[in-house]
Amino acid sequence: MSGSQLLETAKWRDVVELGLCMAIHDVCNDSQFENCTPLDFANFLNVREVTKSIAVLPKEKLRVCYMVFAVARNISPRNEAETWTRLFLQRCGIARSYYDKHRSDICADYATEDNQNYRKSIDGAIEGWRSRRKTP
Repeated sequence: MSGSQLLETAKWRDVVELGLCMAIHDVCNDSQFENCTPLDFANFLNVREVTKSIAVLPKEKLRVCYMVFAVARNISPRNEAETWTRLFLQRCGIARSYYDKHRSDICADYATEDNQNYRKSIDGAIEGWRSRRKTP
């Protein structure tokens, strides 16, 4: 799927499900991204064109890369995940080469305790979202 097709799709449906957006907002708001409303964050995460720009906070690009990596694994179809990753990184001002090199650094043995805790928070938010989706 091309970037323009995904942007058109995002007008009509969420690429990143709303529940997942809210779970990620709870972890990242005012920590990795500047403070914003949950609705603004959901629109930003869904790469909607008429979205308020939300800045990545200084020294948080590494953590945002892991968040993008983790969220993309939960987007289907898979080709939309790849397009979303590219568009969202552009929106955040993160080079694809930086992302490709560092997206899993937080999972490495040498990751700081703070980064390990962040990874656990993101993974926990995603797992919580998944378990709520399966509840009738």
